[in-house]
Amino acid sequence: MDEAIGRLLRPYVLAAGEGEMAAAPEGSVMRLKASAESTGGGLGLLEGVDAPGFATPLHRHDVAELWYILDGHYDFYVAGEWVSAGTGAVVFVPGGLVHGLRAGPAGGRKLTMIVPGGPEGFFRDVHRAIEEDAATPERIRALGAEYGIELIGPLPER
Repeated sequence: MDEAIGRLLRPYVLAAGEGEMAAAPEGSVMRLKASAESTGGGLGLLEGVDAPGFATPLHRHDVAELWYILDGHYDFYVAGEWVSAGTGAVVFVPGGLVHGLRAGPAGGRKLTMIVPGGPEGFFRDVHRAIEEDAATPERIRALGAEYGIELIGPLPER
């Protein structure tokens, strides 16, 4: 490990309910559990609670993404195919693939890991835009671009 990074990074524990607030527009509330800043760029980790039917837009980014489903059911659209995942499932999407997800009829709770870290800041900044009543589609698209996330459009119907 680079000596300078080792001096800056510190072990930490975040209890249930702790972490910086983050969000996706309309229907998902997240807490930032680990960030590029706290892990030396290694990863980002978010805990999310999603309303029934919450859906992300189709999007693409260069980093890998992994979800662990804590509760509920999700449908994932990955590179033109649908896959389903319930409580206890892990879903991995390599960087560069077009993807999105939709929570089931009871909603759900999940951990989202982004490797390497960095794009998780998008969700923190979306939360701030929502609090400032500035979460317009144009602003969300611009934030996505800042974090290397290409927002493509709505999820297709299953």
